[in-house]
Amino acid sequence: MRRHNDRSAEFRPDSLLYRFVFFLIVHLFPPVFRLLYGYRVVGSVPEEDLKEGAVTVCNHVHTLDCIMLGCAFCKYRMQFLTLSSNLRMPVAGPIVALMGGIGLPEDLMGWKDISVRAEKAFAAGQLLQIYPEGELVSGCRTLREFMPGAFHFAVKYNKPVIPCVLRFYDRYDRRGKRRRDGRELVILPPVYPAEGLKGKAAALWLEEQARSRMEEALR
Repeated sequence: MRRHNDRSAEFRPDSLLYRFVFFLIVHLFPPVFRLLYGYRVVGSVPEEDLKEGAVTVCNHVHTLDCIMLGCAFCKYRMQFLTLSSNLRMPVAGPIVALMGGIGLPEDLMGWKDISVRAEKAFAAGQLLQIYPEGELVSGCRTLREFMPGAFHFAVKYNKPVIPCVLRFYDRYDRRGKRRRDGRELVILPPVYPAEGLKGKAAALWLEEQARSRMEEALR
């Protein structure tokens, strides 16, 4: 049996199965998140900044933060980088792949497959979600060290970076009693590649700008 290539699999947002699962996700998860976490979305991005594709970046602090992002940007189609092992999980793996999951490569050659997916995504006006911190650290309240991949993609394809942060906020019941911390997804203004900069210098500038805005939002 031929082994499934979890990086180069086609993303088919127009398929009936995708549309059905997507409909379930965007209608079922937000009310559950609101019930459990007092979840809410703060901010938005003008449609003209997204219609030709963009890179979204976010801190990785919750096992379902990718679903939170997908629901917040539900008017658009989003693909996202994830651990290849997530695509091989029983039952959940095929769903992650169906919804746009792209397995992170284990070698440099694997990035060619990802570049193909990214190029097709941007050509179709889709979003590419990347966690610059890499691994999940549940509940972390500070930004960790970034990896440069997201910003290199943005420079290579001349796309804006949309910084987002999932942060905690104080929550109280009607009697003023302290409740479990709430969670809110903050969508920050886009950062565009700087004119006059190229390559690593341009990617580093984008990273610094995005990180600065994300740190300010977390404060």
